Amino acid sequence: MYTIENPALALGVLLFAGYVGGQLAKIIKIPAVAGYVLAGIILGPSILDTIPDSIHDSLQPVKDLGLGMVALLIGAELVWKKIRNLGKSIVVITVVQIITTFGLVYLAIVYILGQNFVVASLLASLATVTTPVATMAVIREYRAKGPFTSTLMGVIALDDVFCILAVGLSVGMILSLGVEADAIQFMYLVPPIMEVVLSIVLGIAVGFLAVPVLKRISGDLEILAAMLGIVFLNAGLSVIWELSALLVTMTSGVIIANFYRDDVFKVMNYIDLPVFIVFFTLAGTLLQFEVLLSNWTIAAVYIVVRWIGKYSGCYLGAVISKADENVKRHLGTAMMTKAGLSLGLLMYVQDRLYGVVEVATMLIAVELAAIAFYEIVGPICVRYALFKVGEAKVPESEKKRSESA
Repeated sequence: MYTIENPALALGVLLFAGYVGGQLAKIIKIPAVAGYVLAGIILGPSILDTIPDSIHDSLQPVKDLGLGMVALLIGAELVWKKIRNLGKSIVVITVVQIITTFGLVYLAIVYILGQNFVVASLLASLATVTTPVATMAVIREYRAKGPFTSTLMGVIALDDVFCILAVGLSVGMILSLGVEADAIQFMYLVPPIMEVVLSIVLGIAVGFLAVPVLKRISGDLEILAAMLGIVFLNAGLSVIWELSALLVTMTSGVIIANFYRDDVFKVMNYIDLPVFIVFFTLAGTLLQFEVLLSNWTIAAVYIVVRWIGKYSGCYLGAVISKADENVKRHLGTAMMTKAGLSLGLLMYVQDRLYGVVEVATMLIAVELAAIAFYEIVGPICVRYALFKVGEAKVPESEKKRSESA
């Protein structure tokens, strides 16, 4: 098949194919984001092999924009007046589900699959990740709003902080034991902690710098331009200083929402659809079904145990914190998405451990297989949960289609 090398042509193909995939997904009543991903898989190496790896580097600004927009939108949900009654539940549920997921996956990798400490600890830490981008895309598609949705966004936001820290600490522990097998050198545990702390500090600084600027701007398009500036500023500074762009931008969003207006982010509705289409279709081109098939036994155990850990952890956390019944029964289902952040952390693991300890090819293959599975199934689970709790609305396009049928 023809391989596209021109970024402009690739962008057009991704946008068109993703849109068609999204429309077909809506016809069978699954989230459009699943259609975007499936369209990307068709364009990727598994089937047509149309979009090469080089295109991903060329379209990095689009990926930065998609991730940054979602990070700001998550921040908008973390307004104190909205979540003050949910604060305890959010913290307890997040901590319990991370501990439960990590523990179950680690035990399964060691005692069921017989893998070593390095593989088990890395897969267990990566298993805790819940990707906010796909979740937010489904929430926006179905205009979900209410206490369940606010709890979900709060848990995912806090989950991202702890997951980045968990992966960093796992890498630090492996590096420490690799240098001196009989002792832990705490110097290797400092960088991941500092990454989280400095990311939050930078996000706070950018947020407080943005607030007085936004107060002097009138007009949606001008505000949109400022928001895009914040996203790219955070993305660029994060690369330069080796911080987490997601945490930086999320924190900026929290500051803007609490010290200015939480509805200011609505201006991104003007451009979010094409950005999300390209973002998820491009992500789909990275997913390879042959990876899933060649490692199906280990991948199946990993996928199933992660599912059990996420669901049971959320349920247990909700029981402990005395959360709403809907949260107890359905939050775990909505926490299954896994893609962008997982890929970023996987690259982080490869980079940090390269030449120090061998990162098994199997580990990378299993994580990519899990991402392929959850990137398709995860959004469907989010949709199911949102409708079960009664906080989702049927899109107008689906209403018209049902009426005409």
